[in-house]
Amino acid sequence: MKFVYNFYALLSIILLSIFLVSCNSMDSDAKKAAQLTNQSIEEMTTLKLDEAQISYKKAQDIIRKYEEKGKADEFMPLYRMYRDEGKYIRP
Repeated sequence: MKFVYNFYALLSIILLSIFLVSCNSMDSDAKKAAQLTNQSIEEMTTLKLDEAQISYKKAQDIIRKYEEKGKADEFMPLYRMYRDEGKYIRP
C-alpha cells in the first residue's frame, strides 16, 4: 500500500514540474515575441526596415509555434499583455 502511495506522490510531483516548466517557457516566449514586435515597430519608425523585418519574422515564428501546437488561446493574452506593457491606451 505504501508503494502505491509513493508512486502516486512521485507521479504528481513529476506532472506538476512538467506543468510549471511548460508555463514558464510559454511566459518567456510571450515576453520575447512581444519584445521583438516592439523592437520591430521602433526600427520601422527609425527607417531601419531590414532590421524591422528580421525582428518581426522572429516574433511571428514564436507565435506560429504556439498556433501550430493549438496553444494560441493561452499564449496570445500573455503576448498582448507584454507587448502593450507600459503603454497608455485611451478608453
